[in-house]
Amino acid sequence: MEDHHPEFINLLIAERALDRTRCDGSAREARRASGVAWSGLAPAPSDRRTEADLLTAARAKLAARRQWRDSAQGRFVSAVAQVQTAARNLHAGGERARQAAARGFQDEAETCEAIARDLRRQALALIAGVRAARRAVRDLPP
Repeated sequence: MEDHHPEFINLLIAERALDRTRCDGSAREARRASGVAWSGLAPAPSDRRTEADLLTAARAKLAARRQWRDSAQGRFVSAVAQVQTAARNLHAGGERARQAAARGFQDEAETCEAIARDLRRQALALIAGVRAARRAVRDLPP
């Protein structure tokens, strides 16, 4: 079931790319050292990992990522990211609101109302992020 999770699939793709890059780099170094080289200075050959090894590595990274995400630090960083996103959206919404009002406040009343609703939603998301960040800090061991 977990093998179909998008985050796991992305990690597996990254592991495969890392493996390809590592093997390609090793092959380049081996070609470079294929001429006259001092004994023992040629790079050791690098074999591709098996699919089972790649799956194991991706699962381990996913488990580590989830463990960090569930930690107080991970929850704090996630909450701060939520606050930053809400702040950016609030700023962009404020700019849209000012532009709509400048075009003609009465003519743009519906647009301004919709933007105001979105600003409220973003402000609530910002506040929720701040509260989550504070909870994460409070969860730190003494």
